[in-house]
Amino acid sequence: SRPSTPKPVPVRPRVMGSLFGSLCARRTVAQPEAPALQAGSMKPGSGSSRPEGGAAGGQTKPLDPAGLLPFFRGTGTDNRGRSLETIRGLDHNAMEVIHDYIQWMFPTDEASMFNMDAPVLTPDIQRVFVGDPALQQELRLNLERFCDFLGLEFQHEEGKPVAVVVAKHFEERIPDCWSCMFGGNHNWLRISRVLMCLGRCGLFEEQKAFFTCLEALHTDMKVPCGSSMPHWRSRAQTRPAFDQ
Repeated sequence: SRPSTPKPVPVRPRVMGSLFGSLCARRTVAQPEAPALQAGSMKPGSGSSRPEGGAAGGQTKPLDPAGLLPFFRGTGTDNRGRSLETIRGLDHNAMEVIHDYIQWMFPTDEASMFNMDAPVLTPDIQRVFVGDPALQQELRLNLERFCDFLGLEFQHEEGKPVAVVVAKHFEERIPDCWSCMFGGNHNWLRISRVLMCLGRCGLFEEQKAFFTCLEALHTDMKVPCGSSMPHWRSRAQTRPAFDQ
């Protein structure tokens, strides 16, 4: 009989600087289906049946055809029937393997290469976000959840400067979020989206705090994300795209 092939035994690195070199293999997991809607709940895209700013009968171009504003206000869903609260409730594993929620949590004015149904943060919608503290607060809560997924902590107590710092569970998140494959990590593309969204929606302090933490991860903790730093630096300068 053939000798059995021994299974590799993972070795836990002893120092932070060596945690990244041996974590380049990434697992592939089937994407779960969207949560089923409860009886009587909103149908997918229900937030966009009569978009804000659009006239009945299609006489004018709707402001928000995807229903992004109702989605953020808790009165609508994304195109798969998920509310913002449902998406924020995803655990870390689900956030890693599901790829069509991030475009709703952090919309931008660039078309997504991965989700053809992603909403577009047009200049008109950017103007609404910039002028609505309630919408901006929802975006802060999204940032808090995404930072937790990355192993970071978004601190935004009232009356104190905002900050993003390394969280206690950072080391646990290295395999998914901070290891590299072929020089990159799909979560680093998500980070670029988040930086751009924050700038487009007027959350400049939060944008700066997030980027400052990313710089520290690279320079002080030797996270191997150097290839992404120039792009993140550029996205950290993003501002609203409408005439003010």
